[in-house]
Amino acid sequence: MIDRLSPALRNLALAVLVALAGWFLWSVRAVLNPLILGYLLAFVLHPLVLRLERQGWRRRRAVNLIFGGAAVVFTLLALTVWWQGRDLALELVRPDGLGSKVRARIEQALVEHKDEIHWLVQILPEQSAPAPEGAEAAIGDEAPAADRLIAVVREWWHSWLTEEQQAQAADLGAKAVAGALHLVQNVFGSVFALLGLVVLLPIYTYFLLFELERIHRFVQRYMPSRDRERLTRIAGQVGEVLANFFRGRLLVCFAKGLFLTAGLFVAGVDYALLIGMGTGFLTLIPFVGAAAGFALALVVALIEHSVVSSLVRVGIVFALGELLENYVLLPKILGDSLGLHPIVVLFSLMAGAASMGMFGLILALPLTATIVILVREFVLPILAQLADRDGQTEPGA
Repeated sequence: MIDRLSPALRNLALAVLVALAGWFLWSVRAVLNPLILGYLLAFVLHPLVLRLERQGWRRRRAVNLIFGGAAVVFTLLALTVWWQGRDLALELVRPDGLGSKVRARIEQALVEHKDEIHWLVQILPEQSAPAPEGAEAAIGDEAPAADRLIAVVREWWHSWLTEEQQAQAADLGAKAVAGALHLVQNVFGSVFALLGLVVLLPIYTYFLLFELERIHRFVQRYMPSRDRERLTRIAGQVGEVLANFFRGRLLVCFAKGLFLTAGLFVAGVDYALLIGMGTGFLTLIPFVGAAAGFALALVVALIEHSVVSSLVRVGIVFALGELLENYVLLPKILGDSLGLHPIVVLFSLMAGAASMGMFGLILALPLTATIVILVREFVLPILAQLADRDGQTEPGA
């Protein structure tokens, strides 16, 4: 019926239909999240399925192999992480657990490094470390400067978890949990929608791996026939770039997690797998993941090692991990997979961080690669035509 309308009315009717479809999809976006993410995950896994098919595997067998292998790996990893996480939680709640051990290590460090503290006090201004109320009278003005500083630190440490501060910490914790739940509700619709995402994502991914070619052919059928081949080629390039980015990013996180796990294990830090792999995948959130992992690893290291030894062990492992990620993994894996020069990778990361903060760091590389493709396909040909036209008209001017 729409085809009988005039071109202007037909375009208006199609625009209204598109607007209504967009409004409907936005209204049910919580339901669409698993489907969209399932499509992206299927798109990322699709080249591996095609590679197995080229080796003589049937599609169903190839997909089952990929899902079966991923299920075994993630199950073993989840069980190990859960086991170490349970032990760490028990360590936190025991009266003689992590808190008392860390406090004992700090007390021991204050005594062992008394000379270094005395040297530090001598080079710092006299008012650089003010004492809390009542501490000066308890310490005494006649005590040496290093002893006064040690007493002040002890006073701060022992007053760290007073009843009032525990109440404040509990209130802040409740507010943080409420804020996290509110964020989850805004993003996913509800906690049940999040659980639905976890359940439906592998189901959608599994079945979409059988239908991707059919979906792409359907979309190509309704592209303008004059530009169909070109648009298909450009869309394929952009899709390949995005798939390579997600594959590369997950590979970077996994490689960094393995390195941190091995480094912490060699350094003698307990719960190395939990902290190492957790930090590796938390690096999807730039800076925050590495900082949280470093803080947790340092606290756990204080169970078995002194303060200085813990700082050295954990500091070296995490410093090498950051160097490995920023100067080897990101430029090599993501730069090669996206077809970007390492200098372009570093510049795009800094530009993304400067413009959009942490979110910009996550999106900088795929956006840069997509912009490069679009500029190469749509902008540079026009500039070349203008340059050639100016070159042809200049002699006759």
